[in-house]
Amino acid sequence: MLTKTQIEILKLFVSQIDKRFSIKEIAEKLKKPYPLIHRSIRDLLGNNYLIKDEKRLISLNYRKNHQELSYIEALRSRQALDKDKILSLFTQDVRSRLNLDFFVLLIFGSYVEKSNPRDIDVLLIIENEERILEIEKTIQNIASQFTKNFEIQVISSKSAHEMVSKREKINILNESLNKHLLLFGAENYYRMVSNARE
Repeated sequence: MLTKTQIEILKLFVSQIDKRFSIKEIAEKLKKPYPLIHRSIRDLLGNNYLIKDEKRLISLNYRKNHQELSYIEALRSRQALDKDKILSLFTQDVRSRLNLDFFVLLIFGSYVEKSNPRDIDVLLIIENEERILEIEKTIQNIASQFTKNFEIQVISSKSAHEMVSKREKINILNESLNKHLLLFGAENYYRMVSNARE
């Protein structure tokens, strides 16, 4: 069972999947006492949620605990959806109208960092490449019913896998690692990242 502090630590790490932090940096970012963070991180390291490198910097172990990481992502997303009713309604509409067995829905870019962004960048990852245009039209129709400007991108899981595997390249998937809100399919997202970066 995760403590409140451990959940806060994991929220920081899932929001910045590619980043590495020292315990001191984590304590400062979370505005919590160093001893509390140190104890909490020791348990998270022991349970393979986090890993430590040779420089003693800590990063997310995105290869393990996909269910628990999905739960942490759900907490982050719930927080954002509770604040933004338009995004919440948009997400509900997309989830109810898409007839797909596999998909990942995420928001990335400036919306995640700024309090008043110009638009909302939406990325949908689907399995079937042949349905990309059809799904894109469906989501654009949904988005057109709202006052906010949505920038929609739909890609196949194969394309997503290729993008994530090219760590040094700037692309929407690599950008999403450190600026995202996973609204649906978090477990699939973590599996994909883990498989692409083996």
